[in-house]
Amino acid sequence: MKTFARARPSLLRQINERHVLAAIQMHGPLSRAEITRCTGISGPTVTRAVAALLDARLLEEGDFRPAALGRPSKVLRLAGKNVSVLGAIIGSQTCELVCAGLDGEIHDESHVTFPTPNTYEDLVEQFVMAVRESCSKEKTTVLGLGLSLPGLLNHREGRVLLSPNLHQTDGKRLGHDLSSRLGLEVATVQESTGLCLAERMYGAARGLDHFVVVDINEGLGVCVVNDGEVLEGQSGLAGELGHITVDIDGKPCGCGNRGCLETIATDHALADAVSQRAGRQMAIEEIVTEIREGRMEMGPEFDRAMAYLSVGLAAVVNLFNPQRVFVFGKFLDAHPELFHRLTQMTWKRALKPAMADCEIIRAQANKRLGAIAGIIQHITTGRDDHAE
Repeated sequence: MKTFARARPSLLRQINERHVLAAIQMHGPLSRAEITRCTGISGPTVTRAVAALLDARLLEEGDFRPAALGRPSKVLRLAGKNVSVLGAIIGSQTCELVCAGLDGEIHDESHVTFPTPNTYEDLVEQFVMAVRESCSKEKTTVLGLGLSLPGLLNHREGRVLLSPNLHQTDGKRLGHDLSSRLGLEVATVQESTGLCLAERMYGAARGLDHFVVVDINEGLGVCVVNDGEVLEGQSGLAGELGHITVDIDGKPCGCGNRGCLETIATDHALADAVSQRAGRQMAIEEIVTEIREGRMEMGPEFDRAMAYLSVGLAAVVNLFNPQRVFVFGKFLDAHPELFHRLTQMTWKRALKPAMADCEIIRAQANKRLGAIAGIIQHITTGRDDHAE
């Protein structure tokens, strides 16, 4: 006769506590009664879970939400006063370390920025020093570190298989190595996945079950949420739209191929193209500023980047049929009409029935929040791409 092991009470308590945390994470500050309605957990069980989470300092209770009538009601929210988390953002040119409460509020005074080291060993050392310094200054208890990484990330191993713009991390397990050096829990997310998590936690994707985030900053990454779940693929490599060939005889790409979409339709690619015309190396932020202030024309480089990006966005709409597509990038800030032009170009290329039910908007989240969202998701739900 088949038998089933009984669930341990401690495990059931942990599950209930995570459900409570996840509900507050999704909906914002809630009363105990609202938590009961959101989770379907009984009132007494919610009360016990909340008490344990307050004791663990993962929740705070107070008048955080004004009542419609009379005195403000007491509600529960993710902790921001007594505990904090760190977020590490790895870029091809710059690295950052930020600190935030579980509510996602970033502490500006703890922000650290440094040029990306050329070797992996120096990268690890720089972050170890930055984290230790930040922890020594932080007055709250640091619960963990969220690590946002570019490139192809095997989520089961937390290993970068290939990073076209950051080859010093190829084959490395940066989350594991930082955790070993720091004695701190580290949750590793691919940077596009981090943006997706942040948009769902803090941006305009709250409550959406079908949406896509398209990152056009240094590379071109895509994160797809389908039926409320991140589409990962067999090893977490789904969403690499940037490495689809769009120009067979095009520029070499860091992946080893030629003419990939990200060699044309990203901030980094556009900055390179405009720099060639200007005869000097310019960052995308500088280009955007000069155009907005009337010191530079946008030129044909923008037209080409927009045309190819609209092809990519139309492919996203046709393939995944999302409710919304969020675009994260900087070059669209160069002129108020650019984003409208991009959406119109996408409309012309995408299938009309799919486009009719889809809205393309600018992303509200950023990669700092992406790193923070990675570790907060791990703490509140026990799920992430990889945790050490």
